[in-house]
Parts: sequence; structure tokens; C-alpha cells
Amino acid sequence: MKEGYGTLVASRAVGLNIRLSTAVMRIDHSGRRLKLDTPAGTIEADHVIVCVPTTVLAKSQIVFDPPLPDKHAAAADLPLGLADKVFLHVDRPEWPTNAHLVGNPYTACTASHRLSPFGWPIVESFFGGDCAEMLEDGDAAQFAIDELVGLLGSDWRKRFTPLAATRWRHEPYIGGSYSHARVGRAGQRTVLAASVDGRIHFASEACHPFDFSTAHGAYATGVTAARAVIGEPVTIA
Repeated sequence: MKEGYGTLVASRAVGLNIRLSTAVMRIDHSGRRLKLDTPAGTIEADHVIVCVPTTVLAKSQIVFDPPLPDKHAAAADLPLGLADKVFLHVDRPEWPTNAHLVGNPYTACTASHRLSPFGWPIVESFFGGDCAEMLEDGDAAQFAIDELVGLLGSDWRKRFTPLAATRWRHEPYIGGSYSHARVGRAGQRTVLAASVDGRIHFASEACHPFDFSTAHGAYATGVTAARAVIGEPVTIA
């Protein structure tokens, strides 16, 4: 959507009691009630939906008591790749809405440049894989500008101004971008998605059997988990 995914998510959560910066560090499911340890104290619940990147589970950033080794193993078999973006403001763009340039198709480290999305005076530069890994510790904005100047001419350098850049690998509670299954381990998505004792439910794009790596896949698994909580289990189709 034009306003961004953040706006979409926020609009779906209007009226809910949202607690930010309250990471769950431990889920005790040994008793009748679930106990979730957070920096703000312990929260008790009858059900919990765990919707976190696979890196969080693979690294045991959430500890389960008793342990759930199958969940950690499944998450480790569904690691996150890396895709980052850089956003540049453009002074007087000279191209049509949603134009596109590829930096250098003959090298593995290059960017896909989306020009003036929605007619805005910006460039959205997209990096992936090893190139994104390298640029997270470098200057991705400067790399994007250098590529664009190489394509458009030196006069353009002064017309680009960096606005923002993602560094998903360095986000402490994310650690990457889209999930992928290791060779022969696609079945681990089903293991990851399975509820535990009918009380601990799991959702995320990594849990979807075929719409993984998508926002709609993550949404579908969230709906499935929510319906299981209220007693309306469904099967993802």
C-alpha cells in the first residue's frame, strides 16, 4: 500500500493494548497458566501466539520451560536471508513514475533501483544476498549513488540525498529478512507452525507451507493461530 506496511499494521491494531519494547525472554508452560517473563514483569495468559523471526528461536532468545527443542531445530532449518533497501531523495527527477534501473547486471554486487515509486521524488535501491551483507557494514547509500551516477552522469551526484537505509541483519530481534528452507528441510515449516499443548501457537511467514517470505503468508498464519485460540481451528489452504 502507498502509506507503507507500518501504517497497514497499525490500522489493524487500533484499540488493542499494545506494549512496545517489552521483549518476551521466557515462556514457562509448566503450569496451568502460561507465564511470560519480560523486562516489565511477568505476564500470565491462557494462550500465547509466538510470531517472531526464525533467528529469535534458533538463537534461543526466547527460552521455553520446559524446553521445545523441535521448535529451535525447525527454526534453525529455516534461516533468514538478507535483503536491504536504501532510500534517496531526488532533486527534480527526470523519469516516469515507477521507472527502473539495474546498476550493473554483470556483477553480483549491484542494486535494483526503483525510480519515483508512487510518483514521489525518491529512489528505492534494493540489495540482496552477499552484496547486502557486505554493505550492512559499509555505506550502502553511497554505493547506490555511485551506481546511479555511473548510469545517469556526474551531474546527478549533487541531486541525490540519502534519506534512510535498512540494516536487517543488525536488528537485534530480527537478524535478517525473508526465511528460506535448507535443502531437504522444507517440512520443518509444518513443525514450526504446530501448536504446543493447544496453548502455545506459532505464526510467521516461515510457518506458511507455500506462501513463505510474504506478508500475506504471515497474515494467514496469524489468522489461523488466532482462530485456534478462540476455538475455531482452520487449515491453511
